[in-house]
Amino acid sequence: MSKNNIILSQNNRMQSWLTIREAVNVAQELTSTKIKDSDIFRNALCGNTCLSLYFQSPIILQKVQTSRNKVKLRAAENSFTHRLCQLDSNCFLNGRNLIVSTEGEYIYPTQMIIDTTLIGHEYVVLQRLLARSLGIPLPVTGANDINYGISVTISGRVFQVFENVTLQERIKRQIMRLPKNIAPGIYEHISSQGMRKFCSKKHFPLHILPHDACFVIRQTELEKLINMPVKSKIPPSSSSRISTPLSRLFWLACKHNEAISPLIRQPYKLLSIFEQWASTDGITDHLSGDTLKTALKRGSPIPSSTSA
Repeated sequence: MSKNNIILSQNNRMQSWLTIREAVNVAQELTSTKIKDSDIFRNALCGNTCLSLYFQSPIILQKVQTSRNKVKLRAAENSFTHRLCQLDSNCFLNGRNLIVSTEGEYIYPTQMIIDTTLIGHEYVVLQRLLARSLGIPLPVTGANDINYGISVTISGRVFQVFENVTLQERIKRQIMRLPKNIAPGIYEHISSQGMRKFCSKKHFPLHILPHDACFVIRQTELEKLINMPVKSKIPPSSSSRISTPLSRLFWLACKHNEAISPLIRQPYKLLSIFEQWASTDGITDHLSGDTLKTALKRGSPIPSSTSA
């Protein structure tokens, strides 16, 4: 057992979990290697560290259906009200009618600290935290455009986070998140149907973290991070790097596709198209604009053809 592990085990002040700021302070006390909050966020996004969410107010969960370790999606009902209440505002406005497929009873967990695998919108929340900690621009496109909700994991099973409110309250909250120029028209359309029938309570997926929820780190995960070799704290290059021959094929496929060939010189604009295609086919992986740009540049017979 390393010296740091011994210190952590004997430190009576250490709790089973800590806030990110507390974790940074504890790590700096126990090791000569200075750990910053950005190191924790970066390792979590790379899959080296598991972060948890601290829900101060009660939440509701329902099991997510998966297939081959991928989240299953299904089409939302063909109803204006259902789409408004079940979809994130961006998906609602852009006609992306897929929602996470869940099953089983709704459960009310007693634990306040729940782990996450970062396969839902919490991934984007963590991206923003990393960007702020590094002083770089916040993410603009990509996963931020397609929000299927907040996910957590308990005993290896993935759950989606829900709220239980009246249909009327849900409609009000959803309309508030829409652009101001279209919100009045949608409210008028809903009001014309009579609001009395919207008084019953139902379960709806949360698309943003509750205001009183935050990321925390368990003691065991902090121990692993502190004892991690320094070289592993630098995110490794992607093992899925696209080879030059495959990049050639990828460039040719984009070049000869009438729908996307005009944007081949602007790879970051192509990203949203690929993500929409992926979403339509039920693929929820986070796609990388940098990977796309690199592949097009490597595959192009003219090096300057992929400059944005």
